[in-house]
Amino acid sequence: MKRYGLPLLVFISVIYISCNNTHHKKTLPFGTVRGTHFTEVRRIFDNGLKFDKQGYQLEPAWDLYFIADDSVLVLSPKTKKYYGFHVYFDHDSIFNMVGAWFKLKKIARDSVILQALRVEEKVIEDNDEGSKVYLTFYSDHYKKSRPAGYIQKSWLPGPKDTLFMAASAKLVNSKMDSAFAAREPVLLTSKTPRVTVEKVKNVSTALVEIDAADDYLAPEYNITVHKAYEAFDYSFYVYVDANGKMYFRKSVVPQMHEFQATYEQVIKGIINGYLQHYLEITPGKTLGIAHTSSILVNVTGKTG
Repeated sequence: MKRYGLPLLVFISVIYISCNNTHHKKTLPFGTVRGTHFTEVRRIFDNGLKFDKQGYQLEPAWDLYFIADDSVLVLSPKTKKYYGFHVYFDHDSIFNMVGAWFKLKKIARDSVILQALRVEEKVIEDNDEGSKVYLTFYSDHYKKSRPAGYIQKSWLPGPKDTLFMAASAKLVNSKMDSAFAAREPVLLTSKTPRVTVEKVKNVSTALVEIDAADDYLAPEYNITVHKAYEAFDYSFYVYVDANGKMYFRKSVVPQMHEFQATYEQVIKGIINGYLQHYLEITPGKTLGIAHTSSILVNVTGKTG
């Protein structure tokens, strides 16, 4: 699944690069807004939507100061500190900062607009959705001059997103293999002490950074069935439709062709005999609209 979150400075081990560079080379006019604090307030695709077809929601995240034409201070959401980075100009208003490529579309004291670019082997992928994302930043002064609620409205999904989601839900509810991620993931609640459910919460470490969007893009659940007819341990994906009905999708571990039918029969037995029977299944929703989505379940059966 593609992501458009852009680097967020989780691991920062860089040395601040001074703007007092003795080499004179062409740059972009970031120095004209030197010292102005900008906060990203909106991130949208070029079609005006904040969602893609896979259910990923674009959300603003950057907080920065340009301190020279070739230097920027960016806030790390993890340490809540600003760190310095070099701004590398390439050509035609295209530049790189914090490991991400952008094209400058507008720069003024009140706002900055950037186009994110997907670059592979020094070639801009124009047709990739990653090159169709626009980031809008407002200065503190401009934000204070706007009416109450104006900034929040900038980043919240709008009517166009609701219409898009309604159409997408109608399609996926009639064609299950078109399932997309639900912004409010499927909720599994046990109806009996015989079954316990835990939603897997992945936590970032010093070596591995977890994207916060994984909570809804790749929901995973650990389910334990006590007093099962026999001990078992399976991991597999299921579809959950708009009515909370669960359907087998595929196994995490590929099965040999000659065993596939038997395997699927066993899994379907677990779904219908245990999961569907002992769980309250609330379907995933996006913008309040229930739709088919896919989740990963790790189901363990214990005879005791």
